[in-house]
Amino acid sequence: MKRALIMIFSVLTIGMPVVAETVIRGGVELSDRVPKGFFGTWKVTSVQTYTNNPMLFTERSTDYWNLSKEDDVITLSNPVSGAIASVTVKEVKNNQITFTRRKTESNENVTETPTLTLNGENFSGTDRIVIEKYKYGELISTDIVEYRIDAVKVSGDGAGKILGVR
Repeated sequence: MKRALIMIFSVLTIGMPVVAETVIRGGVELSDRVPKGFFGTWKVTSVQTYTNNPMLFTERSTDYWNLSKEDDVITLSNPVSGAIASVTVKEVKNNQITFTRRKTESNENVTETPTLTLNGENFSGTDRIVIEKYKYGELISTDIVEYRIDAVKVSGDGAGKILGVR
């Protein structure tokens, strides 16, 4: 009886993929669900709402973000500073997206997580930045800042109203 059960189990499991490899994916990537209105160039104003290290982070800033997409890759760039990074879309709910940008170096990991809600030619939301610093492989500090952000579209689909062009 025991041998029969082993044979049945063997027949049922031969050729079956490992559970970790049986990830079911939908036909639409999260990047495909990002509303098209997010793509373009934005003037972004950030106001600090929390930090554990006020000496490191600015209280208020104005910046430019360009969000673009090619295939399934979304890129966030700053046309003024020249900074550029691919971002990972974590969640899309109607006109709200949450994405993550990570930068890893030998002694520092930076994770930025904006959550943005699109409202026509504007978006608003939050941006959380966590900087972990390491020495000899040991975490020595974690600096955190959170910003409230507001943005106005300066170019891209539908930006003609802002620029006075029809």
